[in-house]
Amino acid sequence: MNQMRIGDLVQVHACKTDGTIYRSWQATIESVTTDSIVTIAPAGSSVFNIKGEDYPIRHHYRAYYWFDKFYNLLEIFETSGELIHIYINIASPPELKNGIMSFKDHELDVSKYFPKPAELVDEDEFAEAIVKYQYSQEFQDKMYKAANEALELANHWKPGPFPVFS
Repeated sequence: MNQMRIGDLVQVHACKTDGTIYRSWQATIESVTTDSIVTIAPAGSSVFNIKGEDYPIRHHYRAYYWFDKFYNLLEIFETSGELIHIYINIASPPELKNGIMSFKDHELDVSKYFPKPAELVDEDEFAEAIVKYQYSQEFQDKMYKAANEALELANHWKPGPFPVFS
C-alpha cells in the first residue's frame, strides 16, 4: 500500500468476474489506510467502456474501496456540492498491481437516492452472472450477505465532505 500516496493518480479498472475490463477511469487518491483506499474524480473526467467509447462523467465522485469487504461505495455529488446518490457495487476487494487498481464486479448493486431508502438493484444481472460464471451456492450466499451489509451501510452512511480537486 505504501506505493500509493495521497494526490497520486491511479487507473481504476472495473472488471467482469472473468477479468474482462468493462469500464476504466483515472482517479486521484484522497486517502489511504491499511484497510482502505479512497479516490476522487471530478465531473468531466473521462470514462472508457468496453465498447471503446470515451465519455465524461457528469458528477463528482468519491469512491471507497475496502481490502476486506466484498463491495465498494460511491458518493455521487452534483457539481454544486449536493450529495445525490450512494451506489455500492457488490465486488471483490480491490487489487493493486503496477499502478492499476482493479476489482471484479459481481453485478449485484445497492442504490440510494436521497431521501429514499437504499434498495437492492440489478438482481437480473446477478442471475445472468450466476449462470455465465457458474457461481456456487456458497458464493451466491456470500454476495447476498455482502449486499445486505451494503444496504445497511447505505442507509446509515455519513458522507465525506464535498471533494476538493487541485
